[in-house]
Amino acid sequence: MLIQKTFHLHCGQEATRARLANPAGYRWRFAGVETAEITPEKKAHFVFRVVWGFRVDVELVQLPGENPAQTLFRSSRGNVRVLGALEYFPIRAGLTEIVLTLDYILDSPFCRLVDFLCHSIDHFLNRQLTQLEAHFAQPLEGIRADTDLPTPINHHPRLQGADDG
Repeated sequence: MLIQKTFHLHCGQEATRARLANPAGYRWRFAGVETAEITPEKKAHFVFRVVWGFRVDVELVQLPGENPAQTLFRSSRGNVRVLGALEYFPIRAGLTEIVLTLDYILDSPFCRLVDFLCHSIDHFLNRQLTQLEAHFAQPLEGIRADTDLPTPINHHPRLQGADDG
């Protein structure tokens, strides 16, 4: 199943890449995620449960690529096959748009059917990305105000002018 999600982080492009590459720094924000870590072999290992209780266990490896604004990855083991990309687009200083594109297939035919009917992986990802945006909207301690790292959430373009009738 193909999923594409767009979300925003209040960091510059390089800071966004660095922060996303360290799931230990934000793993606790995710409900239903049992494991989110980078192994010593530089593989991302994720274990989580979707709404109906299915446990997804996947290990992702980064694929070589020539575009520094893109991270390509695929699964190397687990009960789901994944091929994906993260693309980073600087919107302005301190704001990066990330487009996550995933193509996945669950190994179990029964689980594929349930996911097709319930869109459970899609709903799970939406919840996690909302948590991720909220986490990264908070300023980092020790960061100087003139860096391109986090800006306050009230500077988000969707929130500006929201009260303008």
